[in-house]
Order: sequence, then C-alpha cells, then structure tokens
Amino acid sequence: MKLNLNLSTLSSRINPLFVYLQKKRENQKIVKSVELGGTFFLISFFILFAIKPTFLTISTLVGDIKAKELLSKELKNKINDVIVAQDLFSQVQERYSLVESSMPLNLRFYQANSQILASTTKFQIPSNKFDYTVIKDQNYYGVTVNTTTNFASALSVVSDILKNRRLMDVDNISFSINEELPGQININLPLKIYYWRDDVKK
Repeated sequence: MKLNLNLSTLSSRINPLFVYLQKKRENQKIVKSVELGGTFFLISFFILFAIKPTFLTISTLVGDIKAKELLSKELKNKINDVIVAQDLFSQVQERYSLVESSMPLNLRFYQANSQILASTTKFQIPSNKFDYTVIKDQNYYGVTVNTTTNFASALSVVSDILKNRRLMDVDNISFSINEELPGQININLPLKIYYWRDDVKK
C-alpha cells in the first residue's frame, strides 16, 4: 500500500511538471506559428512593396526598349528612303535646269526677248520692238513680233522659234505684201510664252 501511495504521490507531484511541459510545448508551437506567420507577412510585404514596383519598373523598361527598337527600325527605313530620294533628286537635278529653262518659275521677259531676238538676228530679220501682253489668270503671256522680211526668212524664223527650248506657242500668223518694198512681206507673229505661275500648286 505504501508503494501505491508513493506512486500516486509521485504522480501528483510530477503531473504539474507534465502540465508545465505541455504548456511549454504549446507556447513553443504558438511562438513558431507567430514566427512563421510573421515571416509570411514580411515576405508578402516585401513582395508587395519592394519586388512589385521593381518588377513593374523592369517590365516598363523592357516595353520602352522594345518600342525604341521598333522606332529605330522605322527611323532606319525612313533614313534609307531619304537617301534614295536624295540620290533620285541628284539624278533629276541635272535635268532640272533644262526643265526650268523651258518653263521657268516666273515671267522672265528678258530670257524670252533674247531668244526671239536671237532667232530674228540669225535670219537677218530686222526687229525693232516686241509688244508684250500679260494675260491675267493664265500661265502664259503674249508677245507680238511685227517685222518686214522675205517669205523664206519668215518661215525659217517661225520654225526656229518653235524649236526653241522655252515653251512658245503660235496661235496664228498673218502675212501681208509690203507695197513699198518689192519682194518683202509684213509679218505679224503673235506668240504665247509659257511660265509656271506662283499660285499654281506644284
């Protein structure tokens, strides 16, 4: 009986130790749970406030880089197009003076006058003056050549004027016999001389 009593006494004395140890284990579990929860919270906080902005910044930078690469390709294509256009322009520029001399950007009375005078002088036709008429809202102006010469020279000068580089058009030619000079005719040659008006769209 004494042994049983001692065991029960011993058990009653040890039991608080077991209870204490069990509470200690539970407290450790709680502490570990709190530590684990705190760790997850800190990781979530770090991901949300540190990694997420960094990731967004990186994705934005990657998007900007790709956009700039596309823009760079487009600019290279445009630069190549400009180079091709410059090459074509340099090829055309050599012929531009020919085009500009045939249909200049302004009236250029002096140029037209010199060319007509060169034709009349070439065939020894006297030409004292030319009558100019500027026609409003038209891309040409009128020049009338009145002179006296023989018929062959008159035809030659008309042919030479029409072969001129400057665009000229003959509406009609009138010939009349000169009573005072036998073998000579009076020639009235109205010409239209074309130019490129400033108000015409190119």
